[in-house]
Amino acid sequence: MVLSPHRGLPLNDIVYRTLLAVRRAPDSPWVFCKKNGERYGNIRKAFEGARKRGGITDFRFHDLRHTFASHLVMAGVDLKTVQELLGHKSFEMTLRYAHLSPDHKKTALDVLCKRMVTIWSQNSLVRS
Repeated sequence: MVLSPHRGLPLNDIVYRTLLAVRRAPDSPWVFCKKNGERYGNIRKAFEGARKRGGITDFRFHDLRHTFASHLVMAGVDLKTVQELLGHKSFEMTLRYAHLSPDHKKTALDVLCKRMVTIWSQNSLVRS
């Protein structure tokens, strides 16, 4: 997948303020940059260094996109919006990214179960 270098992503106020707060070089146009304000040549390399220093294993830079998509879907954001935020051209690609946690699936089943109990209770009252 080739992304346009000019594709934008909207930021809410919390994200915007957080990114401003973590800037290493306030005069640099780059949020994530070297101490001297220059941009990283390879953000994945910088990510790998931070991941290793943090003791995080079995996690790739690209996993952040899957996590982003999954959290959006589990928060109730519609798949079309997730597709646009990720910059996917196809709906199928978005579906590959949007993974539901086991707890989220269980919660969905609990919703259905409560609804069915209500229906069954109403039906038993009607028959009585």
